[in-house]
Amino acid sequence: MNNLKQLPLHAFHLGNSAKITSFAGWEMPLSYGSSVKEHMMVRENLGFFDVSHMGEIIVKGPQSLQFLNYVLTNNLSDMSNGQAMYTLMCNDDGGVLDDLIVYRFSSEKFFLCVNAANVDKDYLHLNSIIKSFDCEVLDVSDKYGLIAIQGPKSTRFLEETLQEKFSEIPRMHFVQKSFFNHLCLVARTGYTGEDGFEIFLPIEIINEFTNLISSSFSEKSNAWVGLAARDSLRLEAGFCLHGNEISENISPVEARLLWAVSFDKLDFIGKSKLEIQKDNSDYGKVLHYEALHRRIPRKGDNIYFEESIAGKVLSGGYSPLIKKPIGTAYVQKDYVSYKQKGSWNADLAGNMIPINFTAPVLKKMI
Repeated sequence: MNNLKQLPLHAFHLGNSAKITSFAGWEMPLSYGSSVKEHMMVRENLGFFDVSHMGEIIVKGPQSLQFLNYVLTNNLSDMSNGQAMYTLMCNDDGGVLDDLIVYRFSSEKFFLCVNAANVDKDYLHLNSIIKSFDCEVLDVSDKYGLIAIQGPKSTRFLEETLQEKFSEIPRMHFVQKSFFNHLCLVARTGYTGEDGFEIFLPIEIINEFTNLISSSFSEKSNAWVGLAARDSLRLEAGFCLHGNEISENISPVEARLLWAVSFDKLDFIGKSKLEIQKDNSDYGKVLHYEALHRRIPRKGDNIYFEESIAGKVLSGGYSPLIKKPIGTAYVQKDYVSYKQKGSWNADLAGNMIPINFTAPVLKKMI
């Protein structure tokens, strides 16, 4: 794992029996034991995630709103102060450079949480455009850690532990709170499909904060959750992972993310190409599936309709909720209309695994 960055809490995770893996240039906890148990703990109770590898970028100045409305797909004019919004950053061809959450302090200050692997690329991209606008871009990733507390019991746990009113924060909103005499950003956001919070903490207090929540968790089991369960949780919820369901080669139109694209804006980067793609129906689609076999299709495996290659697996994993392999696939445009017809299989090294296209697991359970 040479040249990989380490989380500020790296020693803490090793002390909690974390199995470490490389991800997006970082040494990250993969699991602390059973990833299936970690997954179900988040679904039924709560879990802690150290996602301090994520990047943080501040945009501030008189024309911050105009600038971000040009570089991001969603309409930030629709946001109120204190609101969070999912959006995409596209290139001129409509490919997705990154997906992110943007937090609005005011029309002159925004806080962006971007994917770890894309921090440098995003920062350079933003700075290449900002010259026409009266604002500035600051990469503050080294100043913050990020702890997510996710699950149906997360609100009660945080209120009892930190003696603050977390229940008063609406979903997809944020507030600033002081912990250990440092101002922190507390957002009711997450990547699991459960209620929960993501707390951006100054690096100086991340150890104190972590020790407090860990020692306050009353059950015998460890509450920490690694990347393996984070991935299975987001797959069940139907959330995209950049580099898989969205990329510079898979547009928001193909990924069925049009709800995060505001074509009513005057202009934004990639708008014209995305409009042409959408209006001409000239695209394949990202679809969710369940596999009818215990073996798990993995990224890059071919998808067959009858005897023809019709697409590729983008993500594959195991769903502890339905006890089946699940995943996503890019299906080529000529085959999309057949998604509920005929025979569909994923090719695992010559073994054909039957699959059914379906809604994401959590959406079927609503």
